[in-house]
Amino acid sequence: MSWINKIFGTNKVEEIPTRKIDYIQITKDWNADPVSPEIELKVDEIDLIMDIYLNHFQFDKYQEGDKVKIRFKNCAEYSLNTCNDEGFYHGQYRIKPSKLEWGEFYEIKSGLDRKLPNPIKIIQNDNSDRKHFIFFFKDKTFECLASDYYLDFYNEKVLKNCKTYKVVLGDKEIGTSKLEKADAPMGVAFGLIEFNGIETPYEFFKEYCLKNNIVLNNDDRKLEFIDTQVILELKVFRQDGLEIKGVAGNAIMGMKDKGYEISILGISYPFYEEEFPHHVEHYGNMFKKE
Repeated sequence: MSWINKIFGTNKVEEIPTRKIDYIQITKDWNADPVSPEIELKVDEIDLIMDIYLNHFQFDKYQEGDKVKIRFKNCAEYSLNTCNDEGFYHGQYRIKPSKLEWGEFYEIKSGLDRKLPNPIKIIQNDNSDRKHFIFFFKDKTFECLASDYYLDFYNEKVLKNCKTYKVVLGDKEIGTSKLEKADAPMGVAFGLIEFNGIETPYEFFKEYCLKNNIVLNNDDRKLEFIDTQVILELKVFRQDGLEIKGVAGNAIMGMKDKGYEISILGISYPFYEEEFPHHVEHYGNMFKKE
């Protein structure tokens, strides 16, 4: 155990707080791969983005290659340190093992020192009004102070096989989408829009819908959230010019912090299977037995 002591020190009980930790466990129906989560971190302006593989061994709804992208909004600082489960259960972290279970993702509400362990990476100097997050991985422990988090589940094989489609509103090409998500049985394809020259998509779609008498299912100006009914002039084209049509039409839903998605509703078979074989295959793999 000498290597653990060298990294984390030898003091145990006297440095571990005894006050109760109030927390929310985020990993309830999903978790990181227990063997090889392969953590990837990158800073996107003032956000921190984490990519990890999901635990497809424990949760049947996930399969090999499924990942989650966790965006920590307005992140002030973070730490990805080398404390593993052995060090944690030997009392080498500042948390009693009885207070939090190893291997989970938590939001700490109170009861734990917000001073992160080394090495600390600082994105912003002001960390006031930030939430405290901890994620225990197989061989590492992650902590950060951020305003909030958002989850985006995806399969890297599916994403790799996605084409890029043009998104057009009226006579204007407003951006592109990979249509990286799907409800294959219902013939639905949807995905985030990468906008061309549109700085505030919420205002853009809100103004268009009001001008063209399109009903909004939901509208929240504070969050810049919008959920539209079908927009007839909203169209999606393949790079060769073929329009991807759904019998129920196309709609927009999203918010500023998570992005805006276009949904194509009711694409008929067999075209759906020909155009999106990766989505059909991914759905079929969910029901394969070992």
